[in-house]
Amino acid sequence: MADKKKNILVVEDEKMTARLIVYRLKSLGHDVLHIEDGVDALKWIKENSPDVIVLDVMLPGMSGFEILENLRDDDEFDLSNTRVLMLSTKSRAEDISRGFGLGAVEYLPKPFKMDEFLLRLQRIMAENEST
Repeated sequence: MADKKKNILVVEDEKMTARLIVYRLKSLGHDVLHIEDGVDALKWIKENSPDVIVLDVMLPGMSGFEILENLRDDDEFDLSNTRVLMLSTKSRAEDISRGFGLGAVEYLPKPFKMDEFLLRLQRIMAENEST
């Protein structure tokens, strides 16, 4: 994957999906934290500014869309420094477009293959290093 170690937040309420993602990212040498709740995730993001957020859309407390809206509207948080890959069973064109419009740089419908997830993540992390 990327040569540089990244600080990655996984915001996912499906325990098995989260475990698989966290395991694979840690095995690649990244610092990874998992949070299941949208409200807790938003608080952590604002306090820690991760390099990458893997963000589910449908979460308890606050949706992934609401998290991005809150970050986008916060004058003290620069979302351009954080790469967001959204995951969701919501795969309609309107949902995907909304995710991109709110600042996500990638949107992967569930279910997904781990190899495709890792390739997309590698691409967005490489883009971040070149900017």
